[in-house]
Amino acid sequence: MTVAARRPDWLRRAALTGLALLLAACASPPPATHYVHAKDVWQGRLSVQVATEPAQRISADFFLEGSPQAGSLTLDSALGTRMARMQWDASGALLQTPGQTQRFASLDAMVQHTLGSTLPMPTLFAWLRGQALSVAGWELLTLDKVQGRIRARSVQHVPATQLDIVLEAR
Repeated sequence: MTVAARRPDWLRRAALTGLALLLAACASPPPATHYVHAKDVWQGRLSVQVATEPAQRISADFFLEGSPQAGSLTLDSALGTRMARMQWDASGALLQTPGQTQRFASLDAMVQHTLGSTLPMPTLFAWLRGQALSVAGWELLTLDKVQGRIRARSVQHVPATQLDIVLEAR
């Protein structure tokens, strides 16, 4: 067999191997089974912008379950890469990022460390449930239950922070 005759076979095998590797890289594991009542589970897309120098912006797909007292939040990139997993309960909070695990005294301490800013976590859960609660230092700009959109910003808070959430329909 000549070199010219072998080349298409080699190219075909290389292309098939490349395609198989690409498909394997895009495959994601099946979602874990969750045993939390549906009203305590949210997923969608979130964005947090913090006016620090330099400005900080986090955008991620999220899966949140629980309450301000106990729960977990998983953040994934748009490509499906795990960015972080946060878990909290009365004993403290745990932040898991690729290659690192950190413990904190509370959910608020973990959020402050992660963002460089605070979020009104108990009120955030109320907003997710469709309740337009007010909280000192924050302004709720949008609470659209039909389209599943929430937008809030800090008004008496340094650094200035804006939170945008778009919920997936259930």
